[in-house]
Amino acid sequence: MTDVQEETDPKTKKMDALIVIPAETPNSVNKCTKWLEIGIYALIVLVSQSVATILGKLYYNKGGKSTWLISLTETIAFPILLIPMIFNCTNNNNKIPKLEYHDSKSPSLMTKLFIYVFLGFLVGVGCGLFSIGLLHLPASTFSLISSSQLAFNVLFSLFMKLEKITPLIANSIALVTISSLLLALDSSNKASSSSSSSSSSSSLSNHHNAIGFICTLIASALFGLLFSLTDLLFRKFLKKNTLREFMDVIICQSFFATCIILIGLFASKEWRNLKTEMNNFELGRLAYVMILIWISVCWQLYTYCLLGLIMKVSAVFANVITTLGAPLIPIMSVIIFNDKMSGVKAISIVLAIWGFSSYAYQQYLDELNHKGDRNGIEDESTDRQTTSI
Repeated sequence: MTDVQEETDPKTKKMDALIVIPAETPNSVNKCTKWLEIGIYALIVLVSQSVATILGKLYYNKGGKSTWLISLTETIAFPILLIPMIFNCTNNNNKIPKLEYHDSKSPSLMTKLFIYVFLGFLVGVGCGLFSIGLLHLPASTFSLISSSQLAFNVLFSLFMKLEKITPLIANSIALVTISSLLLALDSSNKASSSSSSSSSSSSLSNHHNAIGFICTLIASALFGLLFSLTDLLFRKFLKKNTLREFMDVIICQSFFATCIILIGLFASKEWRNLKTEMNNFELGRLAYVMILIWISVCWQLYTYCLLGLIMKVSAVFANVITTLGAPLIPIMSVIIFNDKMSGVKAISIVLAIWGFSSYAYQQYLDELNHKGDRNGIEDESTDRQTTSI
């Protein structure tokens, strides 16, 4: 009996090693790598979004007037994205791990073309409206109203059955919505008080503020719809879910958006005034060009990393990260542009952070539940293998 035990014990140890070690080590490494990539994407989104918004407002404050030109800077630098595409697409096994499908059949070329044109249309119109909003609003107010994009995104995702409503998600939607409504009510109160005691110039300013608020709110709704449709696109249509398709969506929608904005630029005849605008720019011609270049670069970094977050987590999570930038831009605006930080803006910042934290905690709970389910499945399979042995 001792001989038999001595012979079987090494085998049992080998079987345990084969079962336990490969099952746990790769999963933990992949999980750490995944969240490291998500953290890098989120950081780049926050930095690029804040820098691009501040530079856009600097352009307007120092003599720039073309909303079509600022819209163009948000999309025209899309050829930069060909660089990571060339380097990364050489690896055929470079898959995006968020979604897995058994059906590898791709949609037809005409279907893809329609999808890209429609997404490009949403991007082009949204960029144009955001540029108008940034022209007429302080950067701090603009960023806080833009945070309503999260609420629109969640609502569209719920309608498309991409997200499930929970108390924490509902709380997040309510807080971000209240944050935007507070700014709207504050603007209307200022408008009514100034109209009763000011001249026609102040009423004109209030009219511009109203236009900026409406355009920014509509643009937020359009981009909320865009993110939900992008999420749906990769879940239902582009089922191969490779890095190549991921990059195709970014580049094609940016190309069509650029075409739409260029049509608007030439149709509005704003291009005729660009040379004069550059010569009269307060910071000089070189600064004029550099501001536009860096706005373009920042928005492409933002687009690439934002869609990376959509693929690795969800469209709503990507929007939550952009909402986290809402308190950053007002603080930078107060320092750089001397924007007034009223009590209503301070409350809106707190509500935006609270809404972000609410959704982030929901993501944490979902991750814990997913981990528990996965561990339960692994324990079950281990027990079955032990029983068979």
